[in-house]
Amino acid sequence: MNYYQEVTLIDGDKKLYELWSDVYNQIHIALAEAKNKHDINTIGVSFPSYRYEEKGYKVFATLGDKLRVFAQSQKDLETLDLDKWLERLTDYVHVKRINEVGDKAKGHVVIRRYRHKNVLKQAEAFAEHKGITMEAALIHCAKHKQDNKPYPYINLRSISNNQPYALSIIQEMADNETQGSFNSYGINNAADKVTLPHW
Repeated sequence: MNYYQEVTLIDGDKKLYELWSDVYNQIHIALAEAKNKHDINTIGVSFPSYRYEEKGYKVFATLGDKLRVFAQSQKDLETLDLDKWLERLTDYVHVKRINEVGDKAKGHVVIRRYRHKNVLKQAEAFAEHKGITMEAALIHCAKHKQDNKPYPYINLRSISNNQPYALSIIQEMADNETQGSFNSYGINNAADKVTLPHW
């Protein structure tokens, strides 16, 4: 990724988690439009102040207060036009101008969505796959269950059905740079490992 634009959320009369919801809803719509109208699907986002830490029984999870939006070209970011999409939030965000990444990157990160696992749905799928009873599948799944992780998340609301949902974010350092496309949240789908510069 050669170009980026940084958005800083300004915590004031709105709490940071409320701002993330407002800002990311607009980012999601902007990215969907860029993909649908302009066939641009290589714009990705990262969270420079992201932190997820488990220490004993305590967890610290935050997205921080910054968002970086990356693209291969300056033209793609100009087409995305963050200023237009975040215009109604100007009291709460500071959008910097488009800049070159240059030699700023100290590494690369993979950002993807984390989906909480529903044990009942897992058991149903396992029972069908193995041809066993639901009771046996539930016992197996309970025994081998992995705890859901409380990763940082953004509360969003579906545009199509107005249902609320949480977009849980995993951001991890990557060994190598990998190019590719992103979904309309600007992150990887579960199996993808496309990277973004990190500093």
